[in-house]
Amino acid sequence: MERIETNSAVVERMHPDLVICWYKRGVKIDAIAVRENLEARKQFPGVDAYAVIGVFPEDVDFDMSLLNADHYASTDVDSVTSVLAIVAEGSLFEKIAGLYFAYHPTNFTSRVFGQLQDAMIWVEERIAARTSA
Repeated sequence: MERIETNSAVVERMHPDLVICWYKRGVKIDAIAVRENLEARKQFPGVDAYAVIGVFPEDVDFDMSLLNADHYASTDVDSVTSVLAIVAEGSLFEKIAGLYFAYHPTNFTSRVFGQLQDAMIWVEERIAARTSA
């Protein structure tokens, strides 16, 4: 397992097909934090796109200005992301994350979950489908 720690998260490559970005409790999630963690993900070696799970604890400070911009558009994150699952602990953040993706759809399949277990099942199903194709 490979691991990169940023100011706002721990980004771990669990295996070649899966990266989990564990946001730290109580951090402020703003455009700088999102960009920092996107850049950290791109540092993992390899050329194949992988699945990503972003886990946001209920007590993160979510900067509402994040809804105003597509934070994936000006990056080459599409080349390293096959699917994206967001785990939003707490019903309010789950709704905010869903709203973000409604305004800014990604070029890869993305979905918001309230529980990590549900996100893991969904992601593993997509990984299995991709590797069997």
